Amino acid sequence: MLRAAVLIVFVLAACGPDSLPDEESGPSANNGANNGANNGANNGGDEICEEILRPRANPVEFVGLTATRVITADQFQAFVDPLYGAAAQSGSFHTAYEVEPGLLLTTYAHPSNPDAVMVQLDMEVASTATTKTRTIFRAPASFGYGGVFRDAVLAAISTSNELYDADPEESEPFTIEHRLRSASGGNLDIRVRYADGTATLELQTQTPQTSLLPGEVNQPAFRGEAYESIAGTVWFTLTIDQFEFFSTRAYGITPGADQNFADFELSPHRWLRLTVTPQLAEQVVEVGFEVVTLDGRRVAFAKAPASLVAGEQFRENVFRMHRNMTKRYQADPNDPGRFEVPFYYDDPEGGGVVQVIAQGAAGVFRIAYSVESPVQFLGQTDFVPFSGEIQIPDDLETPAVQCADHGSVDALEGQFLVTFGATDTVRNSGGLESPLRGNIWGAVYRDEDVGGLGPKDGAEAVADFAFTDVDLTDPENLAEYPLDAVLPAGQYQLLGFIDIDGNADESSPDPDRGDPVTLPIGAYTIACAQQPIHVEFAILLP
Repeated sequence: MLRAAVLIVFVLAACGPDSLPDEESGPSANNGANNGANNGANNGGDEICEEILRPRANPVEFVGLTATRVITADQFQAFVDPLYGAAAQSGSFHTAYEVEPGLLLTTYAHPSNPDAVMVQLDMEVASTATTKTRTIFRAPASFGYGGVFRDAVLAAISTSNELYDADPEESEPFTIEHRLRSASGGNLDIRVRYADGTATLELQTQTPQTSLLPGEVNQPAFRGEAYESIAGTVWFTLTIDQFEFFSTRAYGITPGADQNFADFELSPHRWLRLTVTPQLAEQVVEVGFEVVTLDGRRVAFAKAPASLVAGEQFRENVFRMHRNMTKRYQADPNDPGRFEVPFYYDDPEGGGVVQVIAQGAAGVFRIAYSVESPVQFLGQTDFVPFSGEIQIPDDLETPAVQCADHGSVDALEGQFLVTFGATDTVRNSGGLESPLRGNIWGAVYRDEDVGGLGPKDGAEAVADFAFTDVDLTDPENLAEYPLDAVLPAGQYQLLGFIDIDGNADESSPDPDRGDPVTLPIGAYTIACAQQPIHVEFAILLP
């Protein structure tokens, strides 16, 4: 039985000023592409389009999140119906639908497109004393593409459940998703993953990409119409002989060419069909995919041409890498010989993109078809900015303090005068079970002897310190503690903890879970005979 892997993605890649809607230069963007390379650039003519590969130059940023929940076919139907199903088309939308606590999905009528709906994702901010809701994504989705996504998912879950119930070992995973993209509203992937008889709904979103150029922070880095696509992945496992036969039939010239793939059922994914049409005069074949819905309808997914000469090279790459994997794994079972061989071909405006991906590891061989169809444009959307309130104190940049400013003098050696405190992270932690009061133990190290995880191997402390019954409960009333040691001028790290639960062994004190501890994230300098410093306990020991 043929087993292959199919990745189904819809995307448009064309030249011209409007072809890369969230990759085109805006007031704070460059002429490069969104994710590192620009595959389209206008050379000024309408008939000739020169494609230029170049990196993006200007800095951008975005923030994202992914939420998941296990879902049944009926629950999925209930989710998508007010999103872009019959309910949405009749005006019954989602209102603050709880994807998970604090993550709310709302849909409403598109202001100018009767064939589309607006999708908005809001988040309740949990870190503030008073809960506030902010919008983190907003873009349109069409009823048409939404319907294809819904039908594909329902058909895939139903047929996969039947197969899994009959024989779990014959079941293979799949992923299908609806991708919404907007330069000003952000990205949202509404995705269903299926594996081992369980479907999972996954919402993955990111804010709009915004500029980091001076004076343009929190402004959109790109401009262009919003657009949408559909994506998915289905997996198969096969032998190298099966690959040799089916790839020859797909990309080669054989006496059996008339028996090429025609409405071929990609078992075990019976909801997906593959058709390969030879066009030998042009030395290409056309590869197309359709979804078979639960009511028997055929929904075109994507198609693209592939040349016979590139297909032959793909086959040879796979044979070579599969042979290498097999030899390596047989010689050493701890060496999986992992490899991947992609074969990409597209017709962005005429049908889409296809990519075949061969993968192997530890003697297991898999194939992936990655197919993309043209995107659908859905108009402009309003900008969704970052809405957090950031207050930068006027006195944040403290001027340099001279030794005389705190009653001391420049010196080649000195003594630390320590004020201990606790960060807001410690004070506001839900794991803080005792008042911030107790004995403090710690040690002083040269800065070069400390790494990100603490003292380096073999490092020795230059001084120890211990103070009893230190009270940090009032951050406005903290006492100063002099360290006995007089140390050479230079940079040092002070590492320690406060024993707020009073259970440390005084003969060999170490923190336990819940004790506030320092972190090695910054050095303290001795340049004065008496050197005041403030040492904060950063977090509770996990």
